[in-house]
Amino acid sequence: MSRTTGTKAERDDVRLALGGFGASVGVVAAELQRRFGLRPREAFRQAHDWTQDQAASKLNALGTELAAFTGARISDYERWPFGGRRPSVAVLSTLADVYETSTSSLVDLDDLANMPPGDRAVLGPSLKAHRPAAPGPAREVDHGRERPQGIPLSQRVRLENETDLVIAVTERVQDFGSWSESTNVGPTTLDDIAASTRRIARDYLSQPPLAVYGRAGALADRVFWLLQTGHQPLEQSRELYRWAGYLCSLLAWMAGDLGHPAAAESQIRIAWTCAEPAADPTLRAWVQSTMSKIYLWDQRYEEAASAAARGFEYAPQGTAAIMLACQEADAWAEIGAGDLAEAALRKAEEARQHASQDVVGGLFACNPLRQHNYAGAVQLRIGNSADAIDHANAALSAADSEAAPAYGTVAQVRIWAATAHLKSASDQLIGPNGVEGAAEILGPVLALPPEQRLDTVVRRLRGVGRLLGSNPSLRGSLPAKSLHSEISSFCLTGSTPQLPA
Repeated sequence: MSRTTGTKAERDDVRLALGGFGASVGVVAAELQRRFGLRPREAFRQAHDWTQDQAASKLNALGTELAAFTGARISDYERWPFGGRRPSVAVLSTLADVYETSTSSLVDLDDLANMPPGDRAVLGPSLKAHRPAAPGPAREVDHGRERPQGIPLSQRVRLENETDLVIAVTERVQDFGSWSESTNVGPTTLDDIAASTRRIARDYLSQPPLAVYGRAGALADRVFWLLQTGHQPLEQSRELYRWAGYLCSLLAWMAGDLGHPAAAESQIRIAWTCAEPAADPTLRAWVQSTMSKIYLWDQRYEEAASAAARGFEYAPQGTAAIMLACQEADAWAEIGAGDLAEAALRKAEEARQHASQDVVGGLFACNPLRQHNYAGAVQLRIGNSADAIDHANAALSAADSEAAPAYGTVAQVRIWAATAHLKSASDQLIGPNGVEGAAEILGPVLALPPEQRLDTVVRRLRGVGRLLGSNPSLRGSLPAKSLHSEISSFCLTGSTPQLPA
């Protein structure tokens, strides 16, 4: 005789009929499992004729220390491990109390195969004591469970006719539909991750870098956990990969600042991996920007310029295009390609005309202060000291207009501006007091607290020290000697606390 999947009326008939024979709740649940392929936790709830909300109310009435139950949580526990969330041993024990059964009766092979070894160890004694009901002759529909690949569905269930096969296939399709709609995140979680990422990118510009790096690592770990242990619809997964990509890029940028280029390269590779499923051109652009920064500090200048140019081609939102054009100019200037550097600076100016609001902001934004910093440093390298000083003045003016300017960027401006002072001491562009002018502009940099003395700042200051020591006209100057001593002390004693290797 053919059987249906079981409407509520049919399940009620089974429950009432067995109840008329005096059958226990356990016997009713076993019959519901046998006839309709229900998972054990759902079978026991339906054996009591409770909705998920009613079951939650019964559980909450026990007054346990567990978090409040809801109908949605009951649904999650019933669907696991094919969606939903895993019920802990404590939850299973509480469910068993309410459903008037043993804990072992509420789990099946799929549950045991997917739960942590510690949970199986706790359930071990009750599993040995529990004797499952003997299977009946009716068809077995493995409702919602993993099925071995390569074996036709009609060979994996005992079917009596064509209708049974159609019903079984429909069940499997419905199971997949339920799984595809399940998620372990919601709009609030995604909004929180986005806001936290933006806050980290902003705070890094003004707060101790190592503490912000730790916060970024903790948030990235949370996003990784959501992706690795749960399930989300495609759009939510894409959003999680997007923020994972931004966080890995931020971590890579910070690791470089802290003097760990190998860690930075590893993290930026993962960021690029995340950018693929995220399908976000602006994220791809910032990943390329971070790559360009890493290559530049490794003195791989052509690769740095190429990475910046690739990122620019993504036509990203916000100010990423400005940043990438500036980085391209910076890389070309390092190898003396002045024409290419100036062309890239013009690209940055044009991109400024079309800039929009940044997705992340903070470290992943290029405001006028940052743009003038790059432009001035480039002009200085290609021999335009006067233009460099103009950009320095514009950059420091832009910094004065900000509530919390990026201390690292301001330090960089002051360092190359001091270099411009020193280089111009002999050609009278600034006047005869080049060393004194350099010392004055470097004063705020040399006063930075130890936790803000980034590796990037230390390395640039060492360049100023070498310039002082190598210039015969400056070497004998007492002000030059004094400045050189201050720079040496800063570089020797003021490095940022290092991350583990």
